[in-house]
Formats: sequence, structure tokens, C-alpha cells
Amino acid sequence: MSENARPDLKKQLEAALFASGRKMSVEELARLCRTTNSSVQEQLQQLKVEYEAKDSSLLLIDEADGWKLSVREQYSSVVQKIVADTELTKTVIETLAVIAWKAPILQSGVIKVRTNKAYDHIAALEKAGFIVREKKGRSKLIKLTERFFRYFDIRDQQEVREKFGGVSVQLPLQAAVQPQGDAAKPVQGADDVPS
Repeated sequence: MSENARPDLKKQLEAALFASGRKMSVEELARLCRTTNSSVQEQLQQLKVEYEAKDSSLLLIDEADGWKLSVREQYSSVVQKIVADTELTKTVIETLAVIAWKAPILQSGVIKVRTNKAYDHIAALEKAGFIVREKKGRSKLIKLTERFFRYFDIRDQQEVREKFGGVSVQLPLQAAVQPQGDAAKPVQGADDVPS
């Protein structure tokens, strides 16, 4: 039996893509499955055809820099609801939206918008691996991680606005006015958070 005909290779590739939940390169998959790049490429092409033929809720996406097992668009709302319900609460997602919108952003800026409850949200987001914090003066600078971009299937900062643009963030009363010199300016939304 040739390397290309290994009956379990296709299943190994499917399992690896499912478990990782992210885009993986052919080289990475070949190392993981201990086979050749050409064998991986051939099996992934076959697997892609199989997913398309059986009209599955999943699809295998082939991009220039890797392959990803994903949910078809018409089912994404169901998956997003499950993920949001099980992993991140609505208020934590709102805090993440503020961070994502202006990243990198000072922690003090997030607190001004989201109040002191955001300290717990920030800690949860850091523990989940979506953000990192580094000391910056008397505050901390919050940055998005690679895990954030992979998890939300976002390529870059520009795409963040598209994905998080619809998240409604309730501003607390004390964050409704931001002193600016002698004048005070109403906060219109996450764009006005100082960074």
C-alpha cells in the first residue's frame, strides 16, 4: 500500500483540523501525521470534495497559507450562540469588543468605559488567551493575541471593526463624560476611548 493510500491519513488530517480549530499549513500537518506534503495535499483535496458532496454543515477551506475546517455561513449563528453561551458571557464579550475596537489600548481606558467590573473581564480574557497585558506607566497596555485572531477567524485589525461593529456596549453613567482640558466631551462609543 502506497503512502498516498494510507486509509487513516484522511481521518488523521480531519481530526487534527477539527481539534486545532485553526488554519494549519500542509507542512505542519505532514509533520504531525508523519507523512509527506504531497500525501497531505492529496488527502485534503479528497476530503474537501467529500465535504462538498455530502452537503455537510462543515466545509474544508483551502487558503494560500493553510487549511481550516469551518462551519458553513448559514450555520455560524448557531455556533456563535453556543460559543458565546458556554465560554464568554455577554458582558465579557462587550469588554472584549471595546478592547478589540481600539487595540492596543490602556487598561485605564477600558475601565473608564466599562467601569471597575472590567478588571474581572480583563483577567478572564487574559486567562482565555485572547489578550496580553504589559506594564505601561501606571496602567497596562492591552494587546490582542494571535489566539484572538484565530478564534474569531479575523485576519487583521481592520476586520475587527466588521466583526465587532454590531456589539452594543452599554456605557455607565460615570463614563458618559470625559474631561478634556477645561471642557467635557460626551463619549460616543468605543472610538472615543483614549488609547
